[in-house]
Amino acid sequence: MLSTCTWYTLASSSSRPFVCAPLSASSVRRMGRRTPKPGKPPILPPSKKVLYNVVHVPWMKPEDVKELLWRRHVYNNALISLRNVFKQELQRKEAAGLGVAALRRQEEEELDRLIAENEQRNQEAARLRKEKEEEEMKAAEEAILKEIEAELLKREENVQKRTAEVLDMIERSKNFVTAENLDEKLKEALENPVVYDYAIDLQGHKIHLPKPNKYLEGTPTRQKGRQFDVTLGVQHKEAQAAKVVEVLTKRIGDTERENVTDEHYV
Repeated sequence: MLSTCTWYTLASSSSRPFVCAPLSASSVRRMGRRTPKPGKPPILPPSKKVLYNVVHVPWMKPEDVKELLWRRHVYNNALISLRNVFKQELQRKEAAGLGVAALRRQEEEELDRLIAENEQRNQEAARLRKEKEEEEMKAAEEAILKEIEAELLKREENVQKRTAEVLDMIERSKNFVTAENLDEKLKEALENPVVYDYAIDLQGHKIHLPKPNKYLEGTPTRQKGRQFDVTLGVQHKEAQAAKVVEVLTKRIGDTERENVTDEHYV
């Protein structure tokens, strides 16, 4: 430990505050190269003591040599026996059709069988896919033909409609105003006037004001707004007119009776 204690800061990966701890000499890591051990340089050859040193292996005891030779002989005989057993087993399997060649042949036959089954399944799937595509194509053709027929029928109806309109227009064109029949059409319009200045009440009756005349006299009045609409209170006006007529009739009757009475007294 140093005589004067030095402090250093440790940064924490969490959110805790930094911690200060004393710094010792043993805690300082030496980053420099270590000093090599003392010895001779590596460029010098080995010494004669090391180079010409002969190691003399001590001789084994005869009993140990005999035991090791016997163990080696037993081990080799066991290996030969096992090898013969394995050979006989392989020969029996070959004779029974269970050898390596037979297994390879079985694997090849199984592979050929699986390939044939796969090819058969592929052909069946291709046939089903072709049938499905043909059905879809037929359905699409039928739908397209139906759409074409509907479009042709629609066009035919349109042609007939337009033809009827053209024929009707040709028929109506006979009554069109032209330079040749202008005078005739003018006379016809003057003789048969048509007035579109009328109102329609709730019962559907047309009310003309003024009534249509063959020849208009003077300048006709123009309706300027709703306040001049004659259809407002038509029924009320008719009722008032009926009451006025009734009152006038009654008064005229009373006057005539008074005149008759006066003449009688005279």
